[in-house]
Amino acid sequence: MDFAKLPTRFFVTGTDTEVGKTYCSALIVKALIHSGHSVFPFKPVAAGVEPSLVVNGKAVNEDAYHLWLACNKVYSLDQINPILYQQPIAPHIAAELENKVLDASLLSLLSSKVPGAEYTLIEGAGGWHLPLNNEKLMSEWVVNEKLPVLLVVGIKLGCLNHALLTAESIINSGGAVIGWVANFIDGETDIGRKNVEYLQTQLTKRFNISKLFEIQKNQRTLL
Repeated sequence: MDFAKLPTRFFVTGTDTEVGKTYCSALIVKALIHSGHSVFPFKPVAAGVEPSLVVNGKAVNEDAYHLWLACNKVYSLDQINPILYQQPIAPHIAAELENKVLDASLLSLLSSKVPGAEYTLIEGAGGWHLPLNNEKLMSEWVVNEKLPVLLVVGIKLGCLNHALLTAESIINSGGAVIGWVANFIDGETDIGRKNVEYLQTQLTKRFNISKLFEIQKNQRTLL
């Protein structure tokens, strides 16, 4: 992987939920650390705890847990994932049910307090236009923070439309895309390869977005 293409602070989004954002993010974190860099994986908002994953006496979010393992537990889970809602539902609904406030100012405050590291990888929740509340979207916060965006595409039926729509939406929102990742979430197939080839051509031609790398099912390293 060419780390020169990665800015020191960037945001990871996906074409949908369950497309492998965390899997991709964890591989990037491990590869950066293996290459001698310090990296802080930040998942500011997560919804849903895994009862089988208990750390310091409390159930934690599975995505945050994998990011914690990826950075060799250098940072605490509370640092990595400061906002955690109990139910695996849209965060703005979870916040409402728990009588909590979720807004851009809270994200900015938390972001300003992250530990110092050479790289800060910020992983979103869900897709690009995740609601923070009934008025604001996480995508608006990303753009206001001037965070470059890495787009993870889960290679499956429907990914062509989802990838083109998401790339177009990021750009129309005022965001900058540093590249995209092809994640073969169900394993590589001939059809999956054709989908990647199509996206390589179209994302480059239409939006000048290049593929940075591919991830195979159960891949353990980017190096």
